[in-house]
Amino acid sequence: MADWRHYFAYGSNMLPARLLERTPSAHWLGVGRLPGYRLHFNHVSRADGTAKCNIERCDAADAAVWGVVYAVHREEQPVLDRAEDLGTGYLIEPRLVHCQGGWQETFCYIAVPGTTDPAARPFRWYRDIVLAGARNHAFPAAYIDRIARERAVEDPNPRRAAHHQYLIDMSPD
Repeated sequence: MADWRHYFAYGSNMLPARLLERTPSAHWLGVGRLPGYRLHFNHVSRADGTAKCNIERCDAADAAVWGVVYAVHREEQPVLDRAEDLGTGYLIEPRLVHCQGGWQETFCYIAVPGTTDPAARPFRWYRDIVLAGARNHAFPAAYIDRIARERAVEDPNPRRAAHHQYLIDMSPD
């Protein structure tokens, strides 16, 4: 298993169609829960200026981020790193995630300090990809509802929006 890395996806990469587009080797290992963190749509993308997902430490007793643990082949990780703007957009951080059967060592992407803005909004298709991923993996209803309530804006690029809607449509609920 040395050629494989365990990746904790908590944003748009939770949707299998989205991740497989980037890393065809990826395969699902299970649903994971990261206690002591909260999901935010506050990372400002350098590519389009809209909000993408980020996780931040939170001391609330009920704080947890739900996500998906995938195995990704090491040879494909650079593609994922580029998609996540490694170094300028996100940093790779190790995280211990609770999965069925125990704790799993993983890596995840966390926004570079100074790249977040609580007023930033995601494109509707981005929010909906995250929502589809959460539904696809049967996350708790309250968590799904929180994602669904995230305010979003329309993408002025209809071709990009249509492509991402296609990824959502081809994924089972």
